[in-house]
Amino acid sequence: MTRGNIDKQKNAGKTVGRLGLVGLLLSAAFTLSAPAAAQATTPPPPKTWGRYTLKLSPSPTGDNQVSSQTLTLLDGTKAVLKVNGFFVSAELQFLRPGGLPELVVSSFSGGAHCCTTYLIYTQDNGRLENMGILDMGNYGVGFQDLNGDGNKEVIVQSDNLAYYDWSYAESADLKTVLGWDGLRLADRTRFYSYLPAQNAAYYLKQAREVPTADATYFDGLKSMVSGYFGNMILAGKGVEAEKLITEQFFPKSPLLKAWWPKHRNELIGLTYGQPEGRITVSNTAVWPMPDENTDSP
Repeated sequence: MTRGNIDKQKNAGKTVGRLGLVGLLLSAAFTLSAPAAAQATTPPPPKTWGRYTLKLSPSPTGDNQVSSQTLTLLDGTKAVLKVNGFFVSAELQFLRPGGLPELVVSSFSGGAHCCTTYLIYTQDNGRLENMGILDMGNYGVGFQDLNGDGNKEVIVQSDNLAYYDWSYAESADLKTVLGWDGLRLADRTRFYSYLPAQNAAYYLKQAREVPTADATYFDGLKSMVSGYFGNMILAGKGVEAEKLITEQFFPKSPLLKAWWPKHRNELIGLTYGQPEGRITVSNTAVWPMPDENTDSP
């Protein structure tokens, strides 16, 4: 299964009113979140992966019924991994050099705006090893070979700014990149700074189209400006972005000028550490992992 296009469709309209802005962002968030209903039509997972066999049960129903599924990875007759969730799927992606492609298993937890987890495995060292468990929250990921070396990078849409001081529909996303650094999947955003820079340009355009003199649109304005600022930080241009915000937006919006000093440091904190803050490594044989605080039956 190949994840849906994680790049939002850019709106070329001239003036985005409140309903237009909300509708645009809702549409973008719907695409990025890869909601469960949209996953029901994805291709079936591979049946084999090197020495392992994959078994998915029960099979998707093909209708709108949401049912729990379990993907089992078998070494002969022995189950070495079980992943449970809604619309569980798997795909093979070359994420590190040499050997077989990596196995990427995705699991949707269910619930509004939540939550897709990606579990990434390799067997290149002669055994099943977890390369990362990526908790994506509201949004999904994409896979693309950005430098032409034959290995794909993981393009991450972070929802760290979702719900911050505005509605989900008006939330901006942060674009970051994970890639193989020789030892692990690590943050490689600085090598592809043009990606968050493109995202920043999109949010700057949206911010400039918000009627700054009307307080009704303030949530949209501060969200778009924050999306611009966060993505510019990831592109290594945070100082340049803050200068532009101060010179171009503060004179037009006293509300933004008053709001900014109270939230600036927190916005910076939410931006840094992406995307590595979302990835862990665990060789658990069961996902979700059992709650250690729950007594065993």
